[in-house]
Amino acid sequence: MRETDSLASSLRSLVDLVIEESAQNPTFAAKVEKLFAKLADPKPRATEARSTRAKIALPDVHAEWTNRGETEFRFWLKDQPITVIRALIRQLDLDPTRRTSRWKEQEKLAAFVADGLKARSQRGSAFLGPNASS
Repeated sequence: MRETDSLASSLRSLVDLVIEESAQNPTFAAKVEKLFAKLADPKPRATEARSTRAKIALPDVHAEWTNRGETEFRFWLKDQPITVIRALIRQLDLDPTRRTSRWKEQEKLAAFVADGLKARSQRGSAFLGPNASS
């Protein structure tokens, strides 16, 4: 505890010395001001989302499953772009361990989503999620 107290008091003394020197020497004050101006004005943060995930319009897979049936749904899902299928996996939280993150085959990802929806529908409507249509 004494080491931190002595360090804190040394830093306070250093700051007091810098303040005193800045009051007497305008060029030194300008250099100190320039040095700390970088800390005062951090770079502005981007307000827009950078990823394309937020820009993808996702279809309602529960409604598609109900309207098309399982077989037609699987064919329909295979025709979806791979980015949409990956976004559906994230949205529905079908892969919490992220084992599908390295999969490149569209058919394999589509089958994974269809199997996940089938398993959830067999468990009951409580497992379909809040956005699922009955």
